[in-house]
Order: sequence, then C-alpha cells, then structure tokens
Amino acid sequence: MQDLISVIVPIYRVEKYLEQCIQSICDQTYRNLEIILVDDGSDDRCPQICDKYADMDHRIIVIHQCNGGIDSARKSGFMIAQGKYIGYVDGDDWIEPLMYEKLMEYAKWYDVDVVESGVIDSWEKEEKKRTPYLQEGCYKGDEFTKEVEPRLLYAGSFFQHGIFAFLCTKLFRRSKIEKYQLMEGMLNQIENDTMVALPCIAETKSLYIAHDCFYHYRVVGNSAKRKIKMKCVEEFMQCHREYYRRFKGTSLCTSADKQLYYYFMYWLLYKAPFVFDNLEEGSFLAPFGEITTEEKIVLYGAGAAGVFMENYVRNARENTLVCWVDKQYEELQKTYKVADPRKIKEVKFDYIIISVLREGTARSIKEELVEMGVPKEKILWIRQDYIDNPILLLRKAKYLGKPIFEELQ
Repeated sequence: MQDLISVIVPIYRVEKYLEQCIQSICDQTYRNLEIILVDDGSDDRCPQICDKYADMDHRIIVIHQCNGGIDSARKSGFMIAQGKYIGYVDGDDWIEPLMYEKLMEYAKWYDVDVVESGVIDSWEKEEKKRTPYLQEGCYKGDEFTKEVEPRLLYAGSFFQHGIFAFLCTKLFRRSKIEKYQLMEGMLNQIENDTMVALPCIAETKSLYIAHDCFYHYRVVGNSAKRKIKMKCVEEFMQCHREYYRRFKGTSLCTSADKQLYYYFMYWLLYKAPFVFDNLEEGSFLAPFGEITTEEKIVLYGAGAAGVFMENYVRNARENTLVCWVDKQYEELQKTYKVADPRKIKEVKFDYIIISVLREGTARSIKEELVEMGVPKEKILWIRQDYIDNPILLLRKAKYLGKPIFEELQ
C-alpha cells in the first residue's frame, strides 16, 4: 500500500487558472493522494470550481472559509490532512504528472524527511527551468551540517538561496513540517514559505535535493501586487525577531553566521528600499550610492524586484526616472511601460541602476551595457561594502525616524 500524500491547495481569486491546477494534481501518476482545496473566501467562481471537482474525484476534500490569507488557508488544510507526507500547490500554478511519484521515490529510497526539486518559471509563451543551487544528492546528519546549513538561506552570492524557499517544490514528512506549519505568527503578512520550509529543513537535517523540475510557477505581471507599501515595514519590524526564533539552535542564529542578515537586507531592498533613504537631504537609492533626487536615472530590469524598484523611484520623485528597460520588454509591455534596452542610447541620464537582486544577472547586464558604450562609472548596482557586510546597510534602515533592525545578541 502506498503512503498517503496530502496535497494542500490554498485558493483565492484564481478562477482563470484553477481548473488546470486541480486537473494536474488529479492526473498524478502517484494515485494515493488526498487533495485538499481550501477556498479562502474567493468571491469569483473558485468555490463552484472546487465543488465541481470534488463531485468528480473522491480524493478531493473542499474547505470553504472566510478570507484569512495564504498561511491561514494552508493551516486549515493541514489540520484535516491525513497523509503521512505533505505537498503544496498554489491555486494558480500546476504540476507535471510524475511529480509526486518521483518525489516519493526519493523520500523512500534515501529515507529522508524532505525532498527538494526544481521549478519551471512559466510565462504565456516561454518557460525557464531553475534547479537548486546545491548539488543533487542526499544530505543527512553531519553532511547536512557541513554542506547545507552554511548555505541554506544564503549560498554566498547575492541573492541566492542554497535551497529554494518555496513550499511547493517539496515533499515533507508530515511529522516534521507540522511544528512550523502550525506555529503561530504573522506569516500571512511576510514570507510564509521561507519561515515554514527552511526552518523545518534546518531542524530535520534529512534532505534529498533533486534537480528534476516538476512545478510550474505561473509568472503573471500584476502591478497592483508589486506596489511599495509602508505597511510592509511595520510587518518586518514585528516579524524579523520571529526569524531568529525559528532558526534557533542552528548556525544561522550565531553571531558568526550572516545568512539571516543577508536575507533581511535582500527583503528590504526588494520590498521597502525607501527605509535607507534620506529624502530630507535630497538623496535616495542609498544602497546603490546615495543618488540625489535631481539626477536622472535609467532602471534596467523589470522582473519582480524591478517592478518594486520602479514603483519606489516614481513615488520618491517621478521625473527622476527617464527610462525603464528590460530584455523581455515585448512580453512585459502587456503589463508595464518597459522599453527595449537599445532605448538607452536615445535618452540623457546620469546613472543606470541595475534593478535586479541577483549578482550573476547584474554582472551580465553590466557587461552588456559596457559593450553598448555606457561608461562603467555610470552603471550602479548594490555597493560592494554592503554585499561584503550587510549589517552596514541594515543599521541605516529607519522608519518614521526609528531604527527597524535588531542585531543578534
């Protein structure tokens, strides 16, 4: 008899994609599944779609609840789950038919508590596979402590996780993930995947990393979801102490390990770059070199971080931004006002800000710009002293005149 896998699907306002999501789970070659669809108060057709599929497949259980956020929905699903193993799929994504058969094979063959796999970023007309940074293989006990723990949250290149923070690319032994999935906290507000998946992995020290890619993450431009919000800083101030608590007992919570500091720096650069500014003195974009609000800039990069950055720059001083470019401009123009990078040759600017948060990508963009004839001194990315020591930048982070970051004691 195969062990039961409970697949938890939080669902909110995704009627356009939901049938593809549910069908991909029903079509798994691993048949012993319990499929828990959690309708988190959707006001579209999602509730009806869930009920329709429950009538068609006896393995499906539907929960209808008032809107409480994705972590609340996952908790509701987890509390009724009967499976020995737990998987997660978000309602606007979908999975390959072999996903749970293969992940269960790895879990059983290597006798591990967590199996990690790759992800397929899926646009409307294009797909790109991403595999975990660490090498494929089994990591347990001392080997985990030596190879994985020092690179779990930060692999050594800004910003690269050693293990994907996603819940959805993994299979968990229920008894190991339960503590962190049901732990109280503010995870609806901030980084619920990171603070459930990675502390669980750090504690179990029992992991298989596969470079197979089964999970389709649907990439959809949505400017409403990527607007800079002051509220997120208040949430960070309340939540970042919780990160220390969840990683307590690991090397991540020692003064010698900077992984959490790198993560905090990344999160603030991504969601709240304004905390480093001094607009009263006429400067902003501090992590890139204290740009004055009178200087003209070009943003290069319109991925997730770039969208937040564009919104932030326009809010700080709208006429500062003269151009926003990205190589994928044709696809992105459906949602954003993004131009071909060749547009740079037609505009006057003081600096080009590389608005991506991956070191390797930033390096490639810089090389491309130099080849276009842009002087190196006009191309800016995160300052090297902050990359070398994130605490230097974190100490500058303020909100309403008060520091927002607390160092480990």
